[in-house]
Amino acid sequence: MRVHLVSRPGHLRRPALGRAEGERGAIAVVAGLLMLAFLGLGAFSVDLGMSFADTRRLQTSADAAALAAANVLRGTAGTCATILGAGQTAAGATADLIREQNRTSSTRAAYTASCTADGSLQVTYASQGSTPSFFGGAFGRSGDYTTTRTATARLSTLGSGKIRPYAVCGAQLSEAAFGTVLQMDLPSSGNTQCPGVANPGNWWSVDCPEVASNSNAYMATATLDGCTADVVPVSGQLTTPARTPSDLRSYLISSCAVRSTSCLSANTGQISGVVLTSWNVLVAEQRRVIFPVFCGGTPPGPCDTGAVVNAGGNNAIYPVQALVGVQVCGYHFGNQKSPDGTGILTGECATHNPAGLTTATGGSQDNYILMRLVDIPTLPKGGASTCPLGAPCDLQRTVSLIQ
Repeated sequence: MRVHLVSRPGHLRRPALGRAEGERGAIAVVAGLLMLAFLGLGAFSVDLGMSFADTRRLQTSADAAALAAANVLRGTAGTCATILGAGQTAAGATADLIREQNRTSSTRAAYTASCTADGSLQVTYASQGSTPSFFGGAFGRSGDYTTTRTATARLSTLGSGKIRPYAVCGAQLSEAAFGTVLQMDLPSSGNTQCPGVANPGNWWSVDCPEVASNSNAYMATATLDGCTADVVPVSGQLTTPARTPSDLRSYLISSCAVRSTSCLSANTGQISGVVLTSWNVLVAEQRRVIFPVFCGGTPPGPCDTGAVVNAGGNNAIYPVQALVGVQVCGYHFGNQKSPDGTGILTGECATHNPAGLTTATGGSQDNYILMRLVDIPTLPKGGASTCPLGAPCDLQRTVSLIQ
């Protein structure tokens, strides 16, 4: 059976065009608004990205400027107050130059240098610059983006650290050029710059403060990785007027009646076996380590003679006059030496060895270390130094970024 659907006259169905056209118009308006928003967001993103990149350059310039100023001040002898009174102009000018090299068209927003409670020196530098707004103007942003970044550097002495258990003579260090390889003679090599300490422990090796006496195994571990407990210089070394070399020696000795983190007992063990193996690693890797310094020398040196308590074997105690950071380049311990073979230094040690020192020099009775003074910041951010600038313990200074 067939069924025919016939439309009744006057009742033809028409598409509802009006509603569809209205919806399409509303969508076009919304799309236009969204496109405008996306364009604005894109413009903002471009400007923000450029501003972020420029902010990083400004921070780099501020960091470099603060470090540069501190390094200029580093070369001025004396206490923090003396340094501030002598080198401010040159430090500020150098900081400005370094800032401009790292971020052109920047300006100095602030520069201050001040002394801290522990006798260190802090330099704060602020670098300011503008980043152009390429698209922000089309969306109501007028002018460039101006940013200021600040950095703080600290000039201090090595105030504390995890040492390698070997004392070195301060008299030889006082004449050493920073960064250049030097030969630190040990007692059996006839070290006359530290008289009065002819043979306590033979090697000037010491016990770590956390143990009663280093065994060979502990000595090997401490040589490789450092003592566990921090060592600090004897406090109270800065006086006005300054102590005479004789008075300084007497003060250091009187401060070390018993062993402590500032008064290290001698260790009479020999550098051989597992201990020597650790030394080989230090040389092969040219490790940067911290050594304690005992006061020695003849006037006008720090002390009139070696400041060692009960100099002789296990009874010796070394008052820690200072700490120094060094890069280990080589050793000559009797018939043992490293680097092996020719004894010629390599790597950074060779680069900074203008005198051409080698470990091949000397015979079976000679003992010495080849090393160079290097920066090893030891203070944590906000930490205090036990050795103020300008004190007798101020044998080596370090510059570090703290903010």
